Amino acid sequence: YTIGSELCNIIQDEQSSCCPESTDACTFCSGGIPNPELVVPGTGGQTCAEVGVVAAGNTEGSSTCSTIQESESTCCPQSQGGACTPFDPNPYTFEPPNNIFPEAPWSTGGDGEWTIDDTNAQEGRYSIKSPNLEGSEGAAFSNATLAICDDFGGGVLNFNTLAPVIPPHDVLVWFVDGVEISRLAGSPEWRVISIPLTPGAHQIDFQYQYNPFDLPVLPPDLPEGRQGAVWIDTVELVGNYD
Repeated sequence: YTIGSELCNIIQDEQSSCCPESTDACTFCSGGIPNPELVVPGTGGQTCAEVGVVAAGNTEGSSTCSTIQESESTCCPQSQGGACTPFDPNPYTFEPPNNIFPEAPWSTGGDGEWTIDDTNAQEGRYSIKSPNLEGSEGAAFSNATLAICDDFGGGVLNFNTLAPVIPPHDVLVWFVDGVEISRLAGSPEWRVISIPLTPGAHQIDFQYQYNPFDLPVLPPDLPEGRQGAVWIDTVELVGNYD
């Protein structure tokens, strides 16, 4: 066919479908995923590794890519903030000027966001509180995530928590680098919990889980003492720094 002919022009209109210009793949956790098997809330059970595969099949800057990148707060929160922010003050309370959340080295994500709260505090007036996930369809999760820098020489993380939650309705779970360490429920009083940490960078996730067993229907009678939320306050990192 002759260049400029009507039929040639029609054929050339299809070039965008048959031979599109190369585009950059959607970036996801470019610094690595600490725990590829970690399940991302709100994805129907997909792991961080599976979300990364989906990202590679989409284009950087697309709306789908932007939605996928929201999961970085769960899979690799340290990659979002650039240089790691020192843990300061230590112990870390949420009193002014730290009564703004999230601010580095903290982040939050999942099916809802943790917020500053002034109804319960272990020390002072403020703490952080998990979101209200009542009425969610199936299991729902929300993380308050603490990023610890790679100059940490090892030691212990102490945190105070109030966890008036009761399975099968809800529970508090904490993770180190995507690995579940323990869980807590039925704790109507503040208590301190210690997590041993090896040297180097770490990602600590405090995860509020609503309907953790993904029951189709939860028991209609709410257990006495359940408040449907957990609180974290006075977080202390005890150890050495390089």
